[in-house]
Amino acid sequence: MAKNIPTDLLRSFVTVVDQGSFTRAAGVLGRTQPAVSLQIRRLEELLQTKLIITAGRQFAITDAGLALGPYARRLLRLNDDIIAHFADQALAGWIRVGVPTDFAHSFLLETIAAFVISHPEVRIEIESLLSRDLREALAHDRLDIAVAITPDGDVPFLVDTTVVEPFWALQDNARFDSGKPLPILRHPDPCEYAARMRNALRMSGRDWRTMLVSRDVSGLQAAVQAGLGATALTPATLLPGMRVGRPDEGFPPLAALRIGLFYKHATLSDAGHGLAQHLVGHINSSQVSEVA
Repeated sequence: MAKNIPTDLLRSFVTVVDQGSFTRAAGVLGRTQPAVSLQIRRLEELLQTKLIITAGRQFAITDAGLALGPYARRLLRLNDDIIAHFADQALAGWIRVGVPTDFAHSFLLETIAAFVISHPEVRIEIESLLSRDLREALAHDRLDIAVAITPDGDVPFLVDTTVVEPFWALQDNARFDSGKPLPILRHPDPCEYAARMRNALRMSGRDWRTMLVSRDVSGLQAAVQAGLGATALTPATLLPGMRVGRPDEGFPPLAALRIGLFYKHATLSDAGHGLAQHLVGHINSSQVSEVA
């Protein structure tokens, strides 16, 4: 017979992880610290594994706890989506949203704008940063929601992901001798796009040199249009005067990227959950553009 996992146990677990403390998690959840500890123990008994190891005021997440995190966040998102769908109330309040620099002019802004039009009492504050800076801002509670590239491995606060396929972009008339190092244009390290360009070239045996580093996609686009080199883009940021580099020209395929939606379940407002649901629907149903 299948077991059912109470969502309040999962919410307590995720909140402890997000807050980094049983005491802070208890304050967010409106419970006592012993009550939260009891819920974690109940969850461990239900799953028959240790999720959190405590030592005084410090704790560590076990491998089982790390494995549970993505499942718990997805289940909580579905639970919150159901509640939001049947809620008969107007959404209101401020939401601080983080979008990657390369999304700041197109897909995500249009999606967020559509949400605000549908919910006129909601106020949005948008921050545009590189993906790693967005994840850090969310961790330090400077953002409520972030959309960012998802690195490989365990990533805190990740709720949902979709896959995007980057490609090589170069000037329409550009031709680069395959026998010479390829001039590449990239964002500052660490950058998932730059890592994929270098890894692809390394695997194909082609040398490269960095010609230009820009924090903003517009700088890379201008450099591509000027014929300075090649970079990694996706369809929404491929501008007139650019084309896609082909394998027969010495441009090896680039590994796919995951685009993630990040937020802290217990501290997100009803309006924030509504926007998160709106973003997930659009991200999963659309071809998204490049992110930094």
